[in-house]
Amino acid sequence: MNANFVSFDEMQDRVAGVLRATEETMPDAIDRLYLVRDLFGRVRISVSDAVEDDESCQNALKHFARNLHRELGPHGYSEEEAVLFVDEEMLEEISEAARPLVSSGQTEHTMSRAYWVERLVTGHGWWSLTARPEAEAQRFTLYSVKGGVGRSTTTAVLAWHLARNGQQVLVIDLDLESPGLSSAMLDARQLPQFGVADWFVEDLVEQGDRVAEAMTVAPAWAQDLDGDIRVVPAYGREPGEYLAKLGHVYIDTHESWATRLNRLVSRLEDAYKPSVVLLESRSGLHDVAAATVTDLHAQVLLFALDSDSHWADYTILFRHWQEQEVAAAIRERLSIVSALTPELDTEAYLQRFRGRAWNLFRDHLYDVVPPFNADSDLFSFDLPDDGAPHDPLAIHWTRGLAAGASLRNLEQTQTTVRQAYESFLARFDTLVAFDDNGEAR
Repeated sequence: MNANFVSFDEMQDRVAGVLRATEETMPDAIDRLYLVRDLFGRVRISVSDAVEDDESCQNALKHFARNLHRELGPHGYSEEEAVLFVDEEMLEEISEAARPLVSSGQTEHTMSRAYWVERLVTGHGWWSLTARPEAEAQRFTLYSVKGGVGRSTTTAVLAWHLARNGQQVLVIDLDLESPGLSSAMLDARQLPQFGVADWFVEDLVEQGDRVAEAMTVAPAWAQDLDGDIRVVPAYGREPGEYLAKLGHVYIDTHESWATRLNRLVSRLEDAYKPSVVLLESRSGLHDVAAATVTDLHAQVLLFALDSDSHWADYTILFRHWQEQEVAAAIRERLSIVSALTPELDTEAYLQRFRGRAWNLFRDHLYDVVPPFNADSDLFSFDLPDDGAPHDPLAIHWTRGLAAGASLRNLEQTQTTVRQAYESFLARFDTLVAFDDNGEAR
């Protein structure tokens, strides 16, 4: 490998090194310094345009940019291109996506005024957790690092279970690239006029409210239940140019895509007053999935199989949360799900699954408990602890569901559903907060 090669993974450490070497020469007038890694993986420096005419600031920034380019190579910009002076409004927008610059081996970021910004396709990342205002509806995101683990089936079963128990349930299909939930729960003739993809493209031209009025439907099979189900599909009755729409769905405007998604969900909640909202997320580690896990302030069901590839992918995600110091903000909302638990040697399988899940949480999200420490505020659990985030909610593989039992008539397949989901539903009910009248709150 060329000695001058600098990889993507090394960039933050390299930038931090340059900052340490130039910190003392940086004028106090530069109170916020943003290192922005763009979509091409190259770093620019963004500072306030208020210092643009300050000669000492200009000289310090040129010196910093020159050293940065020398250190980063192709991942940097030339001295002439590296520094961007931006107005206060743009600076505030940049700051919303910023986090303190962290380099490995450093207990604190290098400069109190230096921040790292990651420009992504959706303007959102797995480290950004937005606080949600108080709301009546409880949100649950069903997520997995890989597909084919039964999330759509589980979403339908949860909606049915909650509605049978008198809850008002809103189901939103956010797996736009693989929208199986829409067809699983609704007959094609029942689909509403519009779906989620329609809202995102029409919202770009300020027609989102008109679309929102015609993008939900109550499944015919749920009409006799004690509660109510409203489904928001990925696409409407006539998908039209659906593939073209996908190319426009994730565009950022003056709002990030995650902010727009939050606005859509809140708009639907205001209209239909659900007690529980079920969000089927896109699978995978792409930042498109991040918003449904981190930014909607939902309880998150993490679907997994006991396979090396699943645990490896979750390790990447958990380690990222740990390194970005957001573990404490997300971990209390997580619950692991043993999807497709096999019929044979079930107990041995679940014991092995629990052990690997515990290793994952213990190593990256749980607090380290010092010896003889009785601090009850520490977020930590032992392997046998029931109800802990690593204690799996088990869904049992059942031949009847695997053979394609209709999800549009779950009342007629109760026996099959109970075989697969009885223990899962019992555990899920402990995650839902109910008031004295049995309503979710």
